Amino acid sequence: MTLEEDYNMFSDLWRLYRKYREVRADNEYWQELIKDTDKVYEKYQTELCKRLLLEILDEFERRFKNENVL
Repeated sequence: MTLEEDYNMFSDLWRLYRKYREVRADNEYWQELIKDTDKVYEKYQTELCKRLLLEILDEFERRFKNENVL
């Protein structure tokens, strides 16, 4: 990937993170998150992109679990 492609990928990752950073418990939130995550991966299809997306998903899942402890 070129530096410009890297920049675009990180920008897309940031926009995804920013859009979904307020984790919600409803199914629509999680379905939209997965759909948008798939779109970003399909656009770049690199190992780095995949790992970063998985880290973002793991972080949101961790937050959800921590906020919803009984």
